[in-house]
Amino acid sequence: MRVFALLLTLTFTGLLGAEQAKPAGAASAPAVKPLPDEKTKLPWHMVNLWWTLPETPDFESLEIDVTISDDVDPAKLNLYIAPVGIGRLNDTNFYGGIQSNIGGYPVSDASPQGPYHKGKGAIFSRWGNKNLDTSFVRPAADGLIEAAGYEGDFASGRRPFAWKAGTYTYAIRKLSYEKDKDGNEWTWVGAFLTEHATARMVFISSLKFPGRTLKFWGRHSAFIEIYGGKKVVIADLPKLTVRIGMPRINGQAPEVKQLSVHYPRDTGPASPAIMSTRLAEGGKEVVCELHNEILTREKWSFPLLPAPAK
Repeated sequence: MRVFALLLTLTFTGLLGAEQAKPAGAASAPAVKPLPDEKTKLPWHMVNLWWTLPETPDFESLEIDVTISDDVDPAKLNLYIAPVGIGRLNDTNFYGGIQSNIGGYPVSDASPQGPYHKGKGAIFSRWGNKNLDTSFVRPAADGLIEAAGYEGDFASGRRPFAWKAGTYTYAIRKLSYEKDKDGNEWTWVGAFLTEHATARMVFISSLKFPGRTLKFWGRHSAFIEIYGGKKVVIADLPKLTVRIGMPRINGQAPEVKQLSVHYPRDTGPASPAIMSTRLAEGGKEVVCELHNEILTREKWSFPLLPAPAK
């Protein structure tokens, strides 16, 4: 798990901003970097999605639906589907989703044992500063936990869960409030995963955020990533389509001012062009298709909503 908050923000605003700010008739074009290929260092952010939304001053919940077309073999691919690529509550960044191989340290005898668990599961992480430790995490009894500074200062809870093809809802919900001995106010926020086929809801973990009232920023992001630990051969990648729904905040669909696609190419976790993206008919989902060949890509950043003029 990597700290993507700054990378994603800089990647998106930097590349799109550079395109918008490029002066007309510039005397010389900058040197073009080689396109990402199979030798590009992992992780690969195959796609980043960015929504622009109204801010929510009194946050209660965030929900995103995800539909996965085919099963993913954790022995062959390290895949992270993050319906929350970056969220921000009271200026504190967090992310979450499902992974084909999670990691973490056991919190009880019910947790998977071993120095670092591998296998399918769900994750919820937040960032902060040097004061972060495992006291910021309330994991499930069979969950896993980690707090460290090797990828930025983060605290994280993980939960083993054998997800497969199907539809899931990843949700973040405000849970409870507390005040510490120094008078600082905190709110516990929980992450949950619901499997639609069985109606089973799994508690992933809860994390502590500063403040009593939570303000959710006026953005949202999602990403799909191949991360490190296994050799990737593009020709051997599996067939896979991931459909990511529109965010629901406090149970309602907010006004979407803009929805953009960004494929990292020059900065951040660059990826070969192995994923295509389109807006589903009806405009309620983004369809992301994994390919086992490198595509020819004309645009590396473009809007889905509002729909570009033809």
